Amino acid sequence: MPRGVRDRRKREPDLRVDLNGVTEGAIGAETGISASELEALKPRLAAAVSDLQAERAQGLRPFLDLPYQRDAIEQTLALAERLRGECETFVLLGIGGSAVGARALAGTLAPDGGHGRGRIEVVVADNIDPSAFDDLLERLDLRRTVFNVVTKSGETAETLAQFLVVRERLLREFGAEEYARHLLITTDAGSGALRQIVNDEGLFSADYPASVGGRFSILSPVHLLAAALLDVDVEALLAGAAAMDARCRVAEPDANPAAQLAGVRYLLDTLHGIQTAVLMPYSERLVPLAQWWRQLWAESIGKRVERDGAVVSIGQTPVVAVGASDQHSQIQLFLHGPADKVVTFLRVEDHGARVEVPQTYPDIADVAYLGGHTLGDLLNMEQQATELALVKRSRPTITITLPDVSPHVVGQLFYLMEVEAVLTGALFGVDPYSQPGIEETKRLIFGLGGKPGFEDERAEVERWLRGKQPRFVL
Repeated sequence: MPRGVRDRRKREPDLRVDLNGVTEGAIGAETGISASELEALKPRLAAAVSDLQAERAQGLRPFLDLPYQRDAIEQTLALAERLRGECETFVLLGIGGSAVGARALAGTLAPDGGHGRGRIEVVVADNIDPSAFDDLLERLDLRRTVFNVVTKSGETAETLAQFLVVRERLLREFGAEEYARHLLITTDAGSGALRQIVNDEGLFSADYPASVGGRFSILSPVHLLAAALLDVDVEALLAGAAAMDARCRVAEPDANPAAQLAGVRYLLDTLHGIQTAVLMPYSERLVPLAQWWRQLWAESIGKRVERDGAVVSIGQTPVVAVGASDQHSQIQLFLHGPADKVVTFLRVEDHGARVEVPQTYPDIADVAYLGGHTLGDLLNMEQQATELALVKRSRPTITITLPDVSPHVVGQLFYLMEVEAVLTGALFGVDPYSQPGIEETKRLIFGLGGKPGFEDERAEVERWLRGKQPRFVL
C-alpha cells in the first residue's frame, strides 16, 4: 500500500458537538440562548446553507470540493515520494494562510515534525525575525534541504525577502547550475513577481489553487505536501473532510453541525454580548490546529463593513487557551472577568498514549487519589471540571469531542470550522472571504520598503511618524 494511505474497511468514528452549555436552561437567560431565539433564526440559517451550496454549484467556492481532488492527491503523494529521495529537511517559507495550514497539519498529525522516526524533517518558517531565520539557515545542511516558497500572489513582502536570502545562499553554495534543485515555488499559475522569476529562471513550481484563499487552503496540495512528507494519511484526512461535508450540506439546521455552531455564535454575540470566542484544546497536539482556527476566525468574521456597504465594525475576538495549562492562568479571567466569552473545548477521548499514574504514598490522601488514573483520564476530568465551573458562573460553553487525534477525525474538524466560519459571516452580513485590513497593511509596507507605485503610502507613514509627540515617548 502506498505511503500516505492506509486500509479503511471499518467505519471511522465521527466527532460530536455538544451545545448544552449555551442554553438558557443551563446558564440562565442573561447569557444563555432560548429555544425561541434559536427557532427564530432557523430560516436565516437554512438560507445561508442553501446559498453556500448554490455558490458551490456555480464553481464559486472551490475550497468546499478540495476533499475530492483525486488528481491532486496522487500528484502530491508522487511529489512527496520524489522529495524523500532528494532531501532530509523540507522548509516551507511563507506567512499567514500560506504557512499556518501546513503547521497545523504537521503539528497535529505528526507532532514530532519528523524527528527521530526516519522521516523528512518539516520546518515551517513563517516569520522574518532575523535572529531566528539566521539560526535556522545556519543549522541546516543545505545539501540535503529543499525550500518550498509559498505565496499565492507572488508578491508577499516577507516571503519574497526569505526567498531572496535563501536564493543568495544557495547560489553561493551550489552555483547557478545547481541551486535550483533546492527550490520548489508554489504561487499563482499565471501572474505575480514570483511566477515571473519561475518562468525566467526555469524553477520547479506548483500552482496555488485558483480562487482558494489562504486560510481556506488547508486541504489543498499547498499544505498536504508537508503532511504527506511526514507519512500522514492524507487519504483519511480528506475522507474525514468529505464525511463532514455530507453533514454540513444538510439544509435542516438542527441536523447540520456547522449551521448550529454558526447560529449559536451569532446569537451569543448579537443578543447576549458574547464577543470573544475562546478555543481551548485539551490536547497539545491540537494547539497548532487552534492557531490555524484563530486566523480563520479573525480574518473571516472581523470586518468593518457589511456586504451592503454599511459600516459595522464587527467580529468576535479569537483566543487560544490550552488545557490544562491555562486553567492556571486564563481561566481566572474567563470565570471571574467580564461575561463576554464563549469557551469551546476540544476534548479527546483516546489520546493515543496511555500513561498510568503509579499508586504510591497510600498514607497521603492528597497524593494517593491520583494513583490508578491515566494522564489522559486526568486531563479529561480537568476539562469536565472546567466546563462545569464555567456553567455554574453562567458562562457559555461548547464541547467538541474527538474520538481520537487521527487524520479522519481531524479532517472532519478542519472542514467543520471552515464551513462554520462562512455561515457565521453570512449571518453577520459580511464577506468571509475578504481581508481588506491585511491588504491595507501590505500597502503601507510596500510604501515604506520603496516599492514603485506606493509613494503615497510612504508619505503617509512618514507624516504619521513626524507627528508623534516627543513628550509621550519615554
